[in-house]
Amino acid sequence: MLDNVDLLFTGADLYTLDEDQPVIHNGAIAVIGNSIAAIGPADEVAGKCRNIKRTVDCSGTVIMPGLIDAHSHQFQLLGRKLGDGMSLLPWLAKFMLPLAASLDSRSALAAVELSALNSALSGATSVVDNHYAPVDEDTTIAVAKTMERVGIRGAVARGMFGPMVEGGVRMNTDERLFRYTVQEEIDITEACLKQQPASSLVQIWPMPENVVYVDKEMMQGALELAERHDVSWQAHMSESKFEVEIHESIHGQRPVKWLHENGILSDRTTFAHGIWLDDEEIELLGNAKSTIIHNPVSNQYLASGIIKLGPLLRAGANVALGTDGVAVAGQDMFEAMKSAQMMQHLREYDAESTSAELMLHLACKNGGQMLRKNVGTLKVGALADFITVDLSGPHNQPATRPVCCLTGSAQASDVRHVVVNGEQIVADGRSTRVDEEKVVADALQATQQVIRQAGITDLVQAWRHPGHHYSK
Repeated sequence: MLDNVDLLFTGADLYTLDEDQPVIHNGAIAVIGNSIAAIGPADEVAGKCRNIKRTVDCSGTVIMPGLIDAHSHQFQLLGRKLGDGMSLLPWLAKFMLPLAASLDSRSALAAVELSALNSALSGATSVVDNHYAPVDEDTTIAVAKTMERVGIRGAVARGMFGPMVEGGVRMNTDERLFRYTVQEEIDITEACLKQQPASSLVQIWPMPENVVYVDKEMMQGALELAERHDVSWQAHMSESKFEVEIHESIHGQRPVKWLHENGILSDRTTFAHGIWLDDEEIELLGNAKSTIIHNPVSNQYLASGIIKLGPLLRAGANVALGTDGVAVAGQDMFEAMKSAQMMQHLREYDAESTSAELMLHLACKNGGQMLRKNVGTLKVGALADFITVDLSGPHNQPATRPVCCLTGSAQASDVRHVVVNGEQIVADGRSTRVDEEKVVADALQATQQVIRQAGITDLVQAWRHPGHHYSK
C-alpha cells in the first residue's frame, strides 16, 4: 500500500516510453514527493493508494512524459521574428548579436520569465537555456532562479565567449560580447556552478558559445568544469556549411575531428545543431556517446540544413530535440516533433525513415539522457515530470492512433496539466505559480527598450513587398 499520496492523476491513456509497458489504457499515476510511486491501470493504482491529498480526473486525455527542450535561447523572445528573411550569418551579425550586446539584466530576466512560462504552458517540463546576454554571475543565477520560480526543470548554459579569436572575426561577431579572458570565463562559470549545484532543479552548465569562434582552451576548461561538478556542457557546432569551412581553414581539421583529437568528446558533451557532419565525425560522436540537439524549426527558418538523424542514431550518438532561438522558432515542442519527422522524410526520400514513437523518444527520453536525470520516461522511481494532452479538439479527431496525433496534429495549446518534480505547475492550462498577465506586460515593456538600445528599429516593419526577395 501507498500512504500519504500527494497526487493521483487518473483515467488517462498513458504513453510511458517505458519498454516494459509503453501504453496503458485508462491508467493512473500516483506521486509521492517528487517521484512516481505507482503507475498502471487506474483501478489497480487507486487500490494501492491511501490518504490521497489531491486527485485529478484526466479522463479523455493522454498522459506522457514532459517534453524536454534541449536547446533554447530564452532572452531572444525580445526579438521575436524581427530577423525574418535573413540567413544565419547576417541574422547573427545584423540582428541577434547586437540585440544580445545591448541587453541589461532586467530586460533579460523579463524575457526569461515569459519564455519559461510559455515553455511550461506548452508542456516543456525541462529547458536548457543558452543564456549569453548578460552573463555576469548575478544575472546567470537570477536566470536560473526565474526558471525555478515558474516551476520548470533544466539548465542555464552560461554563454562563454572569452577573448576574440580569428574565427570570431571571420564570423563577424559582435566584439562587445568578448569581454572576459578564458580564466575569467571559467571562474565566473564555476562560481555559478557552486551556487546552483547538480542537485538543483535548474543547473548551471558551461557553454563555450560556438566551436568556431571561441578559444580552444576554453572548451577543454568547459569539459573539466562539467566533470568536476557532475553536469553536462554544451556548444553550437556545424550549424552551417560556412562554419565548418572557416574551422578547417583556421585549424586544418573539421570541428569534431579536432575535438576528438584533443580529448573533448564525451557523454557530457552536447552540441546544438550538428548538421554539417561527415561520416567520420558521426562515427566519432557515436563512439563518445555525445549528444546532438536537433532544432528542426530553426534550421528551416534560417535555411541551415537537415541533420543526418538515422546515421547519428545508428552510430550510437544521442539525439535530443530543441526549439533553439525563441526569436525564430517559438517554443512549441509539438511543432518541433512534427518538423523533425517531416524533414527526415525529405532528406531520406523515405516516409518510413522515422516514426511518431521515435520523435517522442527524441523529445523526452533522449533529452532525459542528455540531462543525466531520471526524466523522460514514466515508471516507478522516475522523477514526476509529466503532462496531460487533450486530443478531443477537432484538429486531432479522429484520434484513431493517439501516438501519431501527439507528433503530427497536437499543439501546445492542447496541454492541460503539467507536473514538474511532483508539483502541478499548470492546471487547466494556467500557471499555478506566476501572474501571467504581469509576466507578459513586463516582457513587452522590455522589448521596446531593447529594440531602441540595439539600434534595430529598422527591422520593425509592418509590411514588406512580397516580391522583395525575388527581385534579386
